[in-house]
Amino acid sequence: MIKRAIVLVVLFISGCASKPFKPPSYEYEDWTSVDKLDTKKAILECGNVTPFNSPNMTNSEYTLFFRCMIKSGFQPKKYHLETYDNMCNDPKGAFCGTDMHGVMHCQPRPQACDLPWDKIPDRNITQRFESDYCKHKIYRTYPVCQP
Repeated sequence: MIKRAIVLVVLFISGCASKPFKPPSYEYEDWTSVDKLDTKKAILECGNVTPFNSPNMTNSEYTLFFRCMIKSGFQPKKYHLETYDNMCNDPKGAFCGTDMHGVMHCQPRPQACDLPWDKIPDRNITQRFESDYCKHKIYRTYPVCQP
């Protein structure tokens, strides 16, 4: 019985070896900024649906979001920069990656990668206020959803 418990503890701890006991970061933590509230507002104003993650964004939507954040003066941390580089600077001209089964999938390079900076959307405060996140009955009272 004790051996089983030890094995389970070792397996549990080894699963956390790369980042022990650290959950994945939130979206707003992936951008270099002094003010987390301003970062959260910028994320919503640049078209993300929540300041906490990027659910169900197409590569094109993600690229526009990423470039809007850069245009707004935010600097991405390593994860975002690698994802963007893979999508927009892949030498084959396509974003390729493997799924959870190890099967390689390639998608066309997003057209947003080639847009000039003056065609990249600016932060839009109306977009933040009209987001589903800020319309939610609980979240609309949060500071990120206030003027």
